[in-house]
Amino acid sequence: MRALRCVLDRRAAPVAAFEIDCRFMSLYGEWFSWVFRELCGSGGLLELSIANTDYKECYALPDAVYTCTTLTSLDLYNCWLQVPSRAAAMALRALQSLRLRNVVASDSDIRLIICRCSAIERLEIHDIHMARNIVIRAPCLKKLDIYSYRPLCISLKKAKAQPLNMVRLSLSYGYPEHSWSLHDTLDTNRECSNHEIEEILDYKKMSEREHKQTDEIKNMETFLTALSFTKTLQLHLSTEYSEVLNMAKASTLMSLPKKKYLLGLKSLSLTLDHNHEVLATLVSCLLNSSPNLKDLRIIELRHPGSPVPLAVEFWEKQITADGFLYHLSSVTFYTDSLLEGHPCGGICKFLVMNARVLKRMSIVYHHSQVKPEHAAKLEAARRELHLWPRASADVLLELAPVDRFPWF
Repeated sequence: MRALRCVLDRRAAPVAAFEIDCRFMSLYGEWFSWVFRELCGSGGLLELSIANTDYKECYALPDAVYTCTTLTSLDLYNCWLQVPSRAAAMALRALQSLRLRNVVASDSDIRLIICRCSAIERLEIHDIHMARNIVIRAPCLKKLDIYSYRPLCISLKKAKAQPLNMVRLSLSYGYPEHSWSLHDTLDTNRECSNHEIEEILDYKKMSEREHKQTDEIKNMETFLTALSFTKTLQLHLSTEYSEVLNMAKASTLMSLPKKKYLLGLKSLSLTLDHNHEVLATLVSCLLNSSPNLKDLRIIELRHPGSPVPLAVEFWEKQITADGFLYHLSSVTFYTDSLLEGHPCGGICKFLVMNARVLKRMSIVYHHSQVKPEHAAKLEAARRELHLWPRASADVLLELAPVDRFPWF
């Protein structure tokens, strides 16, 4: 601590970039506040990264950070975000990149923080506690990346003139005992008995209650209907998410409202179990609502107990809009079960049969799956592939081995 103070005191010029990774103990709260007041008030700080390694307690971000007028990049890990009582004092107007990981924030605080970052271009939210409804008002936003271990309603408010280059959403609901915290319960603001506290700290039950109370289909529709002018969309939906989605009383839309079509979408990447009927309906909704889609990538998520592959007839019934079929030129399908009855014969075959300008259909498998004794099965899959009827005479159909699948 003394060494850091000496360094800061002796510098001839303000610090431009500062990264701190330590355990923020309340015992030294005043000292840390002094450090950030010095840095943020120097007039030269551009990049700030704060990682709190005290996993028992979140570090309350000091007011000085919220009022730093020079910051262009802010990266926070395991911090508590609370807007200063004088909200008008927030001055992060130069901030272009905001990365939030394992943070605690209320709905109103996260909304106000993002809203005040009027120049923000890149926003990443990876695990946010407490908040349930995230409203994003960011006129300059180009890249949005959200990962959540529990239900979130995400509403994007953005001017049409500024299209989003890329949006990624990952919903992974497994292992709540490792990802949920006391901040995620609705009952943290009231006094509880010891028995009630034990129930609150049972994160598995907490997650089950939350899933029953949440309309996941409405949340997904709220998110998608704000992406009309997004160019690239990536969705990662875990097996646990599909099980929660299956509990929903309402059914997934066949397509988004026409006024909310994804007119700007050119590239769509899906990591999910596309043979799960509820998720398959969501896939159909996306395709029906993306008339200008050119590139489609599906990374298959199969697991023990996965449903049997959906036949071509299912997709013929679900995919009713043919707009994207006149623009789709490339499809890449990553399968980890190529030798189990060729499960890609459903949606892949449908697209080959109906996509009018398709140039390439690539079915990719992990080379470690195929051993010498599987050569006959692999050749049978290749022969079947080339027997599919084709809407485009120029389409290239291929089976391709890879060392690893793309990481989301």
